[in-house]
Amino acid sequence: MTHTDHTSHGSGPAGHSGSGARDHGSTGSAHDASAHVAHGAHSHGAHAAHSHADRPGHGPAPEGDSDMAELLDLDAALGATVLTDALDAAAAVLGTEPRSIVDLGAGTGTGTLALAGRFPEAHVHSLDATASMLDHLTASAQTAGVGDRVTTHLTDLDGDWTAVLPEQVDLAWAALSLHHVSDPARVLRQAYGALRPGGVLVVTEMSGARFEPSDLGSGRDGLGDRVTAALAGHGYPVTAEWTTALGEACFAPVERHEMSFDASATTAEGARYLAIQLSRNRDRIADDLSADDLAALDAVILALGAGTSEVRTVSGRNVWVAVRPLDTMTHEGADR
Repeated sequence: MTHTDHTSHGSGPAGHSGSGARDHGSTGSAHDASAHVAHGAHSHGAHAAHSHADRPGHGPAPEGDSDMAELLDLDAALGATVLTDALDAAAAVLGTEPRSIVDLGAGTGTGTLALAGRFPEAHVHSLDATASMLDHLTASAQTAGVGDRVTTHLTDLDGDWTAVLPEQVDLAWAALSLHHVSDPARVLRQAYGALRPGGVLVVTEMSGARFEPSDLGSGRDGLGDRVTAALAGHGYPVTAEWTTALGEACFAPVERHEMSFDASATTAEGARYLAIQLSRNRDRIADDLSADDLAALDAVILALGAGTSEVRTVSGRNVWVAVRPLDTMTHEGADR
């Protein structure tokens, strides 16, 4: 964790202000970790409604996408420090042990397993729009010995997802998922209504990335920069800023923590993560790079697979910790 902003907002929907920045994905589903290498060139406001078809990464994750599931699991392993710091920040604000948690857009279960492990008295409700992701999550929860404290729900965050929750929750977790929805402001109002007074919402997003070395070890100067620029041209990764939107949804106070995620090919997990990521991104940008750049990128991917690469990617992560005030004044327009 490198920096924390503390922003206090009032309890009503009017007169709020704030600043910040954010990423992309599927409705109530896993984030697209394969686009982590691009800079944050695509952003949208929290109030802009849109269809999933007109933005990259929106819509449920494809069924049977085994590479995506592996990528998300690797992302969890490599980003363990960020995840731990985010959990610690949430625990510090909560003050007491949560008993009921909802994981919004749970994907393969990275957040769910971490939440169940960090808060052993809690039951976690894991929501996602992709059945195969939830199947993966269920198996992982059983393996981790927390299956009895995890309930999965196949549901879309653009719908009435709060209906599946048996009661108000203590903690809501939205890791790289809020940007997936068509109306984030509505989802924030729903999250506010789903939380008990004093409950906490955690939202995480990426904030840009870079490659080291810039030639990706290919000897072709600037290859990494051209890859990130080409991905940015396709809107990857999507970024979003939630400080203002959280205040407008009546959360107060709102903290923003700046963290970083590091994946290096000097480890087996890092090399596999980068190989999958670059392979998936190659298909996206094949028409945007020269033949020589594509050949060099192919060589980089082969080197990653052979364990002979020293490529590294560093991406920023922003974590918002937002509180539903203890003041029980009804939030106008809250969806519950």
